[in-house]
Amino acid sequence: MSNQSIPTNISEPTRPVFWLLVILAGAVAAGLIAFYSCNFLATRELRDLAKAPNGDLEWLRREFHLNEAQFKAVTDLQSAYTPACSEMCRRIMVANSKVDQLVSENRQMTAELEAAIREAGIVQQYCRTQMLAHIYRVSAQMSPKEGQRYLNMMKSRVIEPALSSDTAVRQATE
Repeated sequence: MSNQSIPTNISEPTRPVFWLLVILAGAVAAGLIAFYSCNFLATRELRDLAKAPNGDLEWLRREFHLNEAQFKAVTDLQSAYTPACSEMCRRIMVANSKVDQLVSENRQMTAELEAAIREAGIVQQYCRTQMLAHIYRVSAQMSPKEGQRYLNMMKSRVIEPALSSDTAVRQATE
């Protein structure tokens, strides 16, 4: 006795589920392909800039509308400043490491710890002074309006030294 309403082929009810999964997988694949294609196309210009000579400064040329002479002057200033900046960063790391070590070794303020904190402050002050002087030199290569906009943008680099050295924030023109 066989009942016609009971399916005898077990795979029959799973067919709709199978096709639903195939359609869902296809939709996900199409979405991923579209996302990565758009992302690839949208970042092509940035990737090309990064590959170009002085690509790390190319954003500056575009953002502040520098002509060739201005860009060359800024590039020269940056090339001269980079080794000094790297040395200042190294000195800050050494001074901060000494403070860190002394804080870890002591359970109270000591004369040695106070001296290390004072030295770290002196090194950081020197670095900030040199960075600001560099920023002023770079801004002097720009038109007065763009130079002021550059100073306004870079001011936060001196006031908020916790920003990483490769952070650049585009601010709206005023």
